[in-house]
Amino acid sequence: MNLPFFVARRLSLYSQKSFSAFIIRIALIAVSLSVCVMIIGTAITRGYQEVITEKFYACWGQIHVTNFMPDPGNLLNDEKISYDSNLHQQLKQIPGVRSVIPYRIQSALIKTPSEIEGIVLKGYHPEEIKQQMGPFLKSGQLIQSGESAYSDQVMISSTLSRLLNLKVGDQIFLYFVKTDAIQPKIRKIRVQGIYATGLEDFDKTMVICDGALIRAVNDETEELIQGYEINIQDKKLVQPIRDYIYENIAKAPLQTYTIQERFSNVFSWLDMMKMNEKIILIIMMIIAIINMITAILILIMERTRMVGVFKAMGMPHFDIQRIFIYACMYIVFMGIFIGSVMGVSICLLQQKFGLFTLDESTYYVKTVPVSIHPGNLLFIAGLTASVCFVLLLIPSFIIRHISPVKAIRFD
Repeated sequence: MNLPFFVARRLSLYSQKSFSAFIIRIALIAVSLSVCVMIIGTAITRGYQEVITEKFYACWGQIHVTNFMPDPGNLLNDEKISYDSNLHQQLKQIPGVRSVIPYRIQSALIKTPSEIEGIVLKGYHPEEIKQQMGPFLKSGQLIQSGESAYSDQVMISSTLSRLLNLKVGDQIFLYFVKTDAIQPKIRKIRVQGIYATGLEDFDKTMVICDGALIRAVNDETEELIQGYEINIQDKKLVQPIRDYIYENIAKAPLQTYTIQERFSNVFSWLDMMKMNEKIILIIMMIIAIINMITAILILIMERTRMVGVFKAMGMPHFDIQRIFIYACMYIVFMGIFIGSVMGVSICLLQQKFGLFTLDESTYYVKTVPVSIHPGNLLFIAGLTASVCFVLLLIPSFIIRHISPVKAIRFD
């Protein structure tokens, strides 16, 4: 029989009326709550990063091939490139590339009978709008190809819809102001659909249109585009594909940018959230450790006489230490189990019912996103158990300095 384990089990499970039993319960609750908070904090951080990243990918693709830009974050760069069907095909044939979509950008003013607002037109071929904006459509329809040179239909965001008091089917005017023109060009267009991405900066300014509309407004004799949006099948391939395009396909003055480079401020903010995750883990780990060390110290003090008896009977110091380590590791493992069940349950409820909501205009999402990864759960459980076990060895060394005679007389 493993005597230290047997005694530790008795201490942990059957000392219901002692003060140490109360401390054990407090320590068990503290470890459970610490593990629960670590799981929830990690799930929220990872979930938020994944949801926002996927939204940016859906709206802008993962890689852009454009003219060289001193400031990649400037979406209204006037430098355009000629559409190259050969380059388009080369990009589409790269393994791991899901789609390559040419896009155009043009600033304009949108005018209604009562309001006027500066906006940015983002133009696609109508057949490609379904892929890019289909998932975000809230009402109305996607832009359809027209019989004329370009479609007079546009998609506006729900934000602009509220701001300008517009609905599907309304007629509005677009004013295109040119520095070399005396009067702005005016186009009458119709609201075909209303979308919502949840990305405030995108929804506040972007109006989706037929790319041919921008070409007609600018009187372009050749097909000029802002660049190519490249959608990747696996986000792990983004950087390798970007490097491959830069080194083997894109020729000067073309340059290749990841979406992280074009929206560096947003992705830097998302990366900073990893620091919050680390802070949560450290704080919760400290709380668990303090409670466990307190529990083992109180157990040792309450069982000083027992320690003296075991020493007088000749039990080795290490076996006596194991009694208290086993007793506290029982608390740790039970706490990890209970905390894991609580944390995962809360995350699953949030995923299914969206119990906790957010201001979408500030946080880009309506409900708190969570992402549960088995690897994270194992990491938290393993880290908690390992750290607690190592630090529990320190107070257990007190046992080596307890005198059997004084311990037996201890009251």
